[in-house]
Amino acid sequence: MNLATKITVVRIFLIFPAAILYILAFVLPYMKAMLIACCVTFSVLCATDFVDGTIARKTKTVSNLGKFLDPLADKVVVVIMLFLLMWKSSVFDAVYPYASLVFSLLAGLVVSRELIIGIFRTLAANKGVVLAADVFGKIKTIFLDVAVAVMILSPLGNFYNYAGQIIFYAGAILAIVSGLHYILKNRNVFSEIKEELDEMKKSEFDVDGD
Repeated sequence: MNLATKITVVRIFLIFPAAILYILAFVLPYMKAMLIACCVTFSVLCATDFVDGTIARKTKTVSNLGKFLDPLADKVVVVIMLFLLMWKSSVFDAVYPYASLVFSLLAGLVVSRELIIGIFRTLAANKGVVLAADVFGKIKTIFLDVAVAVMILSPLGNFYNYAGQIIFYAGAILAIVSGLHYILKNRNVFSEIKEELDEMKKSEFDVDGD
């Protein structure tokens, strides 16, 4: 495992300190300090997304494992924090009524998108094909990372609340658009996967029929 891949793995595990800090903010009497610490930790681990890719390119150590783990790290980081934000999403209603419901629905779409793309990436990997993240996915990730970082601070003031939700809505739209673009760009691979799945179902049906 090269240096860039090691940084990616560390980035995945750094989400847990951020998650713990967010939970402790609502348990201990130091909400402001805990939320700021959580925001800083989350921001640092998101920033390292550019570090591992840069190192891999400069040292010419780009690997299939790195291509697979890098977008996976992006998904793990965002999904875990989105679930935690949904836990305390009632604070978003200070912006407008039912804002927490809208956030939860959009967060569900984002998580679903990540799961669907993740499944296809895994199926493609089983065929020996590594589907790397594209530029639209990276832009989506930046918007969602910034949105989550700002929304972590929502209990500290309406400015963070308003700004976080606006950026998140943009990120959610980009998530859907980038997901469709990703599928269309790799439609040949997805078609092959679908054909194999259809053949597997047909084989199972034939066996049951016999």
